[in-house]
Amino acid sequence: MHDAVAVARSGSTAVVVVTEEFETLARTMATNAGLGGLRVHVLPYPLEHLTEAEVREIAIAHWPLLLTTIGATVE
Repeated sequence: MHDAVAVARSGSTAVVVVTEEFETLARTMATNAGLGGLRVHVLPYPLEHLTEAEVREIAIAHWPLLLTTIGATVE
C-alpha cells in the first residue's frame, strides 16, 4: 500500500491488488493519504487454502479485469 501511494504521488499509474478481506483497509489508507481515487483491484478471499489450479483459475479470470483497472485496453 505504501509503495502504491508513493508511486501515485510521483505521477505514475498505481494500482493496489488486495483480497476482499483488505479492501476497506486499502481504500481507507488511500483516502487518508489524500488519494481517494487510487485504483484498487480486489481478489476473492481466502486464497491460501485453494489448490494451485484454483488460484490459476482466479488469476486467469482476473487478468482482464486487472488490465481494465490499470487502464489498459483489453482486446
